[in-house]
Amino acid sequence: MNFELKKIKWEPGKAATQLQLMTLRVRRKSDEDEAINYTLIADEMQVYTDGTILNPPVIKNLEEDTTYVFRISNNDPAGGQFDMVYTTPREMETAEITKAYYHNSELICNNSTGFLDATLPPKIGGYYGLEYSLADWFGYNPNITLVGGPVWKKAKDLIGISFTASADRIQAPTSLALERDVKTKYSLGLHFYVNAEDLPATGIWPLVSFGAAPGGNGILLYVNCDTKKVHWRHQNGEVIEEIVSATTINTGQWNKILVFRAADITASKMWLNSFNTFTGALTDAGVPTLNRIGTPLNVGTMGGIFSKFYYNSLLVLDDNVAGKYMEPPYPVGILENPDNPEDKYSIYRKNMIVINNSRIVCTIPPDAPTGYRLFYIQNSSGVTAPVGISILPFDKVAYPLELDFSTDNGVAESQLKSNFYAMAKSWGGANGGVSPQNIYMQDGLLVMEAHGDLYDGNVQGYAKNGTLKLHDNPEDPLYNAPWTTRVGAVIASKEYCGYGSYVVEAKLPREMGVAPAFWTFHYGEVYPQDPRYEQLLAQGLHRQGSFADGYYVVENNEIDMELPSHNANHIFATVAEMLSPNYHINWSGEKVAVESDPDPANNGTWQLNNVAQPNVLSSWAKLNNEVQHLHQPRTNNIKCNNWKGELGSGKGFTFGTDPFNDEYLSMLTSIGKDVWDDEFHEFRFDWYADRVEFYVDGQQIQVNRHFVPDIPGRWTIGLWFPSQPNPERPWQVNPTGAWAGPAATWRYQKMTIRKISHTPFIDEDANGANRMVGETYPFDGFKSFPLPQP
Repeated sequence: MNFELKKIKWEPGKAATQLQLMTLRVRRKSDEDEAINYTLIADEMQVYTDGTILNPPVIKNLEEDTTYVFRISNNDPAGGQFDMVYTTPREMETAEITKAYYHNSELICNNSTGFLDATLPPKIGGYYGLEYSLADWFGYNPNITLVGGPVWKKAKDLIGISFTASADRIQAPTSLALERDVKTKYSLGLHFYVNAEDLPATGIWPLVSFGAAPGGNGILLYVNCDTKKVHWRHQNGEVIEEIVSATTINTGQWNKILVFRAADITASKMWLNSFNTFTGALTDAGVPTLNRIGTPLNVGTMGGIFSKFYYNSLLVLDDNVAGKYMEPPYPVGILENPDNPEDKYSIYRKNMIVINNSRIVCTIPPDAPTGYRLFYIQNSSGVTAPVGISILPFDKVAYPLELDFSTDNGVAESQLKSNFYAMAKSWGGANGGVSPQNIYMQDGLLVMEAHGDLYDGNVQGYAKNGTLKLHDNPEDPLYNAPWTTRVGAVIASKEYCGYGSYVVEAKLPREMGVAPAFWTFHYGEVYPQDPRYEQLLAQGLHRQGSFADGYYVVENNEIDMELPSHNANHIFATVAEMLSPNYHINWSGEKVAVESDPDPANNGTWQLNNVAQPNVLSSWAKLNNEVQHLHQPRTNNIKCNNWKGELGSGKGFTFGTDPFNDEYLSMLTSIGKDVWDDEFHEFRFDWYADRVEFYVDGQQIQVNRHFVPDIPGRWTIGLWFPSQPNPERPWQVNPTGAWAGPAATWRYQKMTIRKISHTPFIDEDANGANRMVGETYPFDGFKSFPLPQP
């Protein structure tokens, strides 16, 4: 390992009175104190009178957990020499963890058996599932087109497209040449859902139309609202011919209609909900004369939900093909008890987020059995190879946990290995994430090390997916090289922690550019198939994604104490602008800044004192002339954040008619003193059901009552680099977007931890009970500390 000597400690009474040139030599303490055992490290160290070294040397290739003697000699012989004793840290080994799951976690099966193809009728023509995708499942045709403002909608656990206005349409691509095939052979199919109250009392309710239908030459599939039967119409001038289902549609249920125009038109057929019974017939006289080359098919109408639009012009339909279209043989995920093969739990389509030919992604339902199970996919082609998985019951820590490293008896280190993971991942940005190699024990204390912009060692960072990170931008001069700068260190509890008190006693780094942070974290991605999706939207979270790629909601339960911080929640141009926002959330003591007011006396930092009237000038008081931008943090400020999601600005206000989409609140708070002072400080937050109280050195500094999380999270501690990418050179940091400081012009910084504790609250003291929900990716990016063998 390498060590950068930044400062020396003068012997009592021998401090220099002016800058000194000095020489550094190093030996193992176990070696004899002879010249041959010393290695020259630097012979022109410039040392200030306070011991700070202007050009700090890096001592390389030191052995771990070894004591060394640093002999420091004045280059002026009259200055003498003295020794410093230094013991190198003991590195902590880590190992890969065995992946496990909770309810709501994602299960992935990768295989090449053609999962999607096995659910489809013969791949001829086009098949648009319309389940969060506009693509042709057969892969032959362009995407379907949406006109107006259709939306995805779920009914009876299945997904389709619904209309919000009468002009909305689903249009199949023009490559489906129905104007040609109507004269020879074609098939049309559609799944649709409609409630009785949404179906008109009389008239026609179109399902599929082509040409000038209804009313002119063309093809029309519709529901007769008077009889609730499905009609298939051909119209050619004055000739109108129809086939009519013998059975009625089922309101409040999914219906499946399929029609087949045979080469012998008199042999044409209709299936409704698997029943191949109908009245009426088609003849050549009714075949529409169409001259509408390139005209799309229109699918659907107001009041319904539509999916699985099907078309082909080559296949002869029979009951087997019709059956596969009517009731798609979806794959089923199986959780089998290895001790009892008859004990099987099935995961059905409603819990499957992704189905394609090589991959199925499903979520584990809340009522799935826990314990060890064999997981495999079963479909019409057979089963995949079973994979053993463990599904853990989701619970929270019920007992106090205290790691006191100051006793130096090894107990705290053992507790650390038993109760915490090391992180090996990143959260994006122009940094190397966090690495387990930067966690070690030194002098009995836990140390987390951060490598800055000047780091020249070999510790490589990690990417979002937990793999070692490379410089991956071809324009980056370091393209394909290991990413070794801006790499931090983080630990996270193995168990989930709920309402309670969280404490860390830590000595923070001396220089900014890196963020010490203490937080709880629980992350979930919830898709529309999940019943929680509507619940979370009703609670105020917002959907992400897109219509074409599918929507989801992120439930990000998190509490943060993050340093350093600026103090201005927002920087306004003028005082008038400061008084203009829609203040949805505000608090007494909230600070903002004004930067460009016509009256220079108004520029500076302002504090809100009357939260009831934030748009009135008298509610504010100007504190000083300083303007602290995001990239200009101070060592006496801290962020006290609550999160329920991840969207929004976290500022609590909007301008004009902008919607308020915040899902978290960041309270920029003054500590009242510098806590980056090379001394230990206690950082604590107490999490209740209705608030989070934040403390530094026993003094309450903030209370955040907004977006209070309610799901237990992992107790997480460490150093990381907020590094918003430069828009033009994304491998570099945007100097105005790095809230821990735009530059980390140093090799190493470290945070030393003396104590970690968590004390759970009982429900009565917490004013509520935690909600128990498993994470989507509960074990991604973690490594374990191997426990000593007994």
